[in-house]
Amino acid sequence: MIVALFWGKVKPEWQTEHYAKIGIRMYQRALEMPGFISLHRFDTDDGRELALAYFETEEQMAAWYNHPEHRAVETLGRRDLLEDYTIEICNITRSYTKATSNFKADEIEIQRAAQLKEDPDAVLI
Repeated sequence: MIVALFWGKVKPEWQTEHYAKIGIRMYQRALEMPGFISLHRFDTDDGRELALAYFETEEQMAAWYNHPEHRAVETLGRRDLLEDYTIEICNITRSYTKATSNFKADEIEIQRAAQLKEDPDAVLI
């Protein structure tokens, strides 16, 4: 699985419904792309936004990168919309959930967890 982390700071004059509509449109296009898994977006405390886009393979992410509408939005972002941005492309080497995890706590870990449950300031050794 491949994930793109997009950190961007939108210029104040673009923090509008128009910008939101562009984002919705890009999300709708991504949903149509083979290999697209999900997108998560967050606002950060420093005024940036973080978007995480997940794809099954690097080739499928590259197809999204080269999609004509995505390229147009990228051009708009670089030229007009964004004060600054950082993009990081990462390979996920492991992913699991509570339901799929094989985690097994030993007796000492169970005791320490019980201590923390009772006292969040407990010193665990």
